[in-house]
Amino acid sequence: LNKNHSSLGPALTLLGVSYEALNTAVTRVQFKAVDELVKKHLNSAQAVRAVQALIKGAYDSIFSLLVNRVNSSIVGSFEGRHSTAAFIGLLDIFGFESFDKNSFEQLCINYCNESLQQQFNRFVFKLEQQEYKREGINWEFIEFADNQDILDLIDKKHGGILTILDEQCMLGMRCNDRTFVSAVYDKCKSSSDRFQANTKQKAQGKFSIRHYAGIVEYDTAGFMEKNKDEIPMEASELFANSSCDFIRHLAIVIASKMHGNSNDNNNTVDKPPPQSSSIKRRAFKSSISRVSVGGQFACQLQKLRRRIDETHPHYVRCLKPNDQLRPDRFDPNIVVDQLRCGGILEAIRVSRAGFPQRYTFEHFVARFGVLSSTLNAASSGYQPCRPQRIKLGPINTPLKQKAPLKYRPDPKKECETLVKLIARWIVTEREKQTQGILEDEEDEETCQTDSLSPRSFWKNHQSPPKSKKSPKIIQTPVEVSKVGIQVGATKVFLLQETFDTIERVRGQVLSVNATKIASLIRMFLSRVRYLAMLRAFRRDGKTKTRRRLADEIEMLRSASDTKENDCNRSVNTFVGSYESKSFSHLEKMSSNCSEPQEFQWVSVGHGRFVKRGQSACFDNFQAL
Repeated sequence: LNKNHSSLGPALTLLGVSYEALNTAVTRVQFKAVDELVKKHLNSAQAVRAVQALIKGAYDSIFSLLVNRVNSSIVGSFEGRHSTAAFIGLLDIFGFESFDKNSFEQLCINYCNESLQQQFNRFVFKLEQQEYKREGINWEFIEFADNQDILDLIDKKHGGILTILDEQCMLGMRCNDRTFVSAVYDKCKSSSDRFQANTKQKAQGKFSIRHYAGIVEYDTAGFMEKNKDEIPMEASELFANSSCDFIRHLAIVIASKMHGNSNDNNNTVDKPPPQSSSIKRRAFKSSISRVSVGGQFACQLQKLRRRIDETHPHYVRCLKPNDQLRPDRFDPNIVVDQLRCGGILEAIRVSRAGFPQRYTFEHFVARFGVLSSTLNAASSGYQPCRPQRIKLGPINTPLKQKAPLKYRPDPKKECETLVKLIARWIVTEREKQTQGILEDEEDEETCQTDSLSPRSFWKNHQSPPKSKKSPKIIQTPVEVSKVGIQVGATKVFLLQETFDTIERVRGQVLSVNATKIASLIRMFLSRVRYLAMLRAFRRDGKTKTRRRLADEIEMLRSASDTKENDCNRSVNTFVGSYESKSFSHLEKMSSNCSEPQEFQWVSVGHGRFVKRGQSACFDNFQAL
């Protein structure tokens, strides 16, 4: 160790050990051979790996102690703890990994992902089965792709990759990475279709595994060393001789993991730290009898699977939108790759194998109730007539109130009626498509035999006669389950194909209705603007008329040589010529009278006037 390193002093203080003890623990190793302990000095590369193993072991032990402390606080005192006490289990894993160079770490991570993906698929399928049974619907066994063959390829007894790796590590110096990969080629290539290794890969010591998320190529360089990458026995003794109580607790956890037993960790949280001599007696003296990294990983994964199966898991999927770590930037390729690597797409595929779309009765009627009138008209052959004239404008109508509870329809019965209508329409459409295919084939045969003369063309392409009454269609009962719809106790279940068909028709109906509503609104707005313009035009016309009359009257009054009767006659003549549509007709009516008659102008609204007189010739109204 470098005595001049700035981190050496704080490390020695935190660990509570001396420089000589730490230097001996990371630069020497001892193993048992023929009942004799043999000590061996490590080179610089091996010493670096020993330091890294010490750091990882200390981190793992601290994490285990913290989790056990939290669990013990939730349960209560140690004396009152039972075997079925509550606990917290945290699994933090990024997901499927595939890099340019994949080694032992990626194999373990992907093995864990494969196992958890299998558990997740079975969990989803189990929930599906429970809900189908609870709703009481008819369903068949759903088949989905199981990845048990991949798990057997990696961890099968006497034939898996990790098992072969442990066997090679137990043989000691006689085996290396090359002997390990040769054994893998011999045992795995012929036993599994998921394993691949071509001539080039064999020359480089590589192999490929076809995982659920894709094919990954692994490089076996360093597999043997990484599988034996464990905390040295000297490091465990180093922690046991520490002056810090917390570090001595870590020595207990490390010793229990070296035995391959992690259950003792829960009992070491509140116990006083034992003496270093007891830890030395519990520690193993040879690396041959120790549990490998792959073996520990497989045991912990199996224990995790058992715990997950006994509890109700909750899954939190985290997605990274981009690799630049910038806000408001969404890369779809990266997100899709994460969904594939996280097993979301595989879980969706399992869900789509059954009834992926499900609605409560109220939600189903609220969403697809708009199809009732359209599908009823289509299935019965009724063609809706042209809508009547719609009166637009402010109408004082009371708001629609909710019906009393006893008069409300049963949502299940209403939903069953709507489901039958939709099922009948789907069956009718399928029959039409089948008949259309047959008619198309007959038309093709007819076109090949008929001549191309104009007479035959118009004979074959004339339009059918229009009938006033549409033909009546006899509605036969339809089995709802055959069209992909199941009505349960509280929900309606739909197959994906049936749901897509219904959604497509719903979108068409909503589009047509939205177009009609928009056209009526545009008509109403245009009418409002037209009436406003018309009122403004009439208001301006009245104003101009009054001004012109006032000017003419003032001009006539100013003429002193004009008589009063002539002035009145002129005014009346002016009004008649401006307001009347046909002044000559008025003159003819007045000439028929033997003597002048009195009359008065009467307004009838909207700028229109009529004159009413005393004589019989003016008994009727005449519009000007």
